[in-house]
Amino acid sequence: MNRRKFLQTSATSAAAASLPTFSIGQTDAGKKLNVALIGGGGIARTAFSDCRNHNVLAVADVDFARGADAFNEFPSAKQYKDFRKMLDAHDKELDAVIVSTPDHTHFPATYAAMERGIAVQTQKPLTHNIWQARTLQKAAHEFGVQTVMGNQGHTMEGMRLIREWYEGDMLGEVREVHAWTNRTTRNLTNAKRTLEKQPIPADLDWDLWIGGAKFNEYNKELCPGGWRWWWDYGLGGLGDIGCHTLDIPKYAMGLGYPTSVHVDNSINFSHEYHDNAPKEEGTTYVYEFPARGDKPPVTVYWYEGGHLPKLPESLKENPDIPGGGCLMVGDKNTLFSPGMRPTSPRLVDNWLEVRRELPPKTIPRAVGGPIKELFAAISGEIEKCGSNFDYAVPLTEVVILGTIAVRSGKTVEYDPESMTFSDASLDAYIKEPVRPGWEYGENLG
Repeated sequence: MNRRKFLQTSATSAAAASLPTFSIGQTDAGKKLNVALIGGGGIARTAFSDCRNHNVLAVADVDFARGADAFNEFPSAKQYKDFRKMLDAHDKELDAVIVSTPDHTHFPATYAAMERGIAVQTQKPLTHNIWQARTLQKAAHEFGVQTVMGNQGHTMEGMRLIREWYEGDMLGEVREVHAWTNRTTRNLTNAKRTLEKQPIPADLDWDLWIGGAKFNEYNKELCPGGWRWWWDYGLGGLGDIGCHTLDIPKYAMGLGYPTSVHVDNSINFSHEYHDNAPKEEGTTYVYEFPARGDKPPVTVYWYEGGHLPKLPESLKENPDIPGGGCLMVGDKNTLFSPGMRPTSPRLVDNWLEVRRELPPKTIPRAVGGPIKELFAAISGEIEKCGSNFDYAVPLTEVVILGTIAVRSGKTVEYDPESMTFSDASLDAYIKEPVRPGWEYGENLG
């Protein structure tokens, strides 16, 4: 039995023997895990603190200049440009892989680790298209590995408080949710542009950066930081922040898939908040979710690029409003969560009074952020992560459906069972063509 199998067997036994009502603490210091990083700069830096108490054996980054952050942080780790070569060299000894790459390479990097039996934490949005997301969900079951998406808010105390308040009937019936971000989706404008070819930086392997996505010549607008605003590689403002903020109503209210999604830019109340509201590239998405049991249908509005919802008077002076937030509008009270994540939620009406009679804390708390959760799941402290792929995939698909609505300019009606649309012309968005040599999961049942 190799090291990873031993850990998995021990973890399964420990989890079966004792699953605490509230998970506390961190991974046993005696169980240092062997970890590899795919992506060593940018968002990858957020993983460093969680990995310092473990063995970081290897780091792969297609750009050695950007990857230097991780190389310097973990000087004993072996350095690679191609994550495939790294996994080939270390797969038998690795317990976990942290994927911190642009959206378009989340899928191949994650799948390549999973098929080797390695647990994974992958940044949000989990994938670049629907087929990739669903394939990773199947792979989690096929290969039996622990998984988590890096939407940090899902592990926060505020996320659980919001659900407890909702289930405790503090809000009453919620039929409208308004969520927003100051990020925008410049991808529509960029889709009309052609970038000139520029010299490739010496430390960057451009072909590896492209991976299985559509090949475009190198331009500094794409790499290292601008890729999110080009459809071939990123999913814009909604892809960037949606898995954070839309996680709030999904988790609290148990929302599944929407019956329809469309764009309606006439819904924008930013002028009520400030006179100089930006008008360019702002977008309002409208999601219609069906009833759940005895709960009514819910309309979820997503505003970005300066668009804002109609705000309660008490919030219009709040300086945090333009950055982002979420409102769950109930017939008893309205919940306000400022920012992209639920760091400090509160109820809008009579907060100083109602906070004295909040429902009891009944939902198990997380052990920390997503990476700590993953390490705890591997070591058997918890059964699984909160935003494991069974949870993260539907959330990611909801986000992707919004991007399809804005890209196509159509109302999107999606059947999640068949992974098809009522308008067959939209089926092309399910999966993009893949460059030869980058095919993963094609034969997964």
